[in-house]
Amino acid sequence: MQAQLYTLKDPKKDSLNMEVLYDSLPIMCDSFYVMLLREDLSEMKKFVPRMKYLKSTFDTMAIEYREEQVVYRQQMLLRNLQKDYKKILKYSEKSRLNIKRLEKGKTIYDYGRDEQENKYCYVTVLCTKNRKEYELKYLAILLNGHWFVGDELKLVKL
Repeated sequence: MQAQLYTLKDPKKDSLNMEVLYDSLPIMCDSFYVMLLREDLSEMKKFVPRMKYLKSTFDTMAIEYREEQVVYRQQMLLRNLQKDYKKILKYSEKSRLNIKRLEKGKTIYDYGRDEQENKYCYVTVLCTKNRKEYELKYLAILLNGHWFVGDELKLVKL
């Protein structure tokens, strides 16, 4: 008996590569935490606003940005977030902290609005490892009804 292999015509996109948008801040924060535990820099891009969200936000604020300026802003957001994450990885290595074993505790949300009434939230996740306490902190931003990670990513021992 021989096995047959079927190939679908025009298969749907792999869901792993599909864009995920978060309407709920707690769900975005949980997903971001899980991504951090994997120690994979490439996954960070999923939490940074895409060009169309940045552009439409600038358009609603009546700010004129050329497309290359929007691309630059998006890349700077991603680069700064990755740089902060590398610092966390370096700190964890230096202090012999296995990030993959961090236990997530309570999450604290501190909401605010800027001068243009854009919503943001300072997120603090309390974590423990071997009776030591840590705070994972970052800024989340709301753009066109979807939450993204902004910057200021830090892991601090209490």
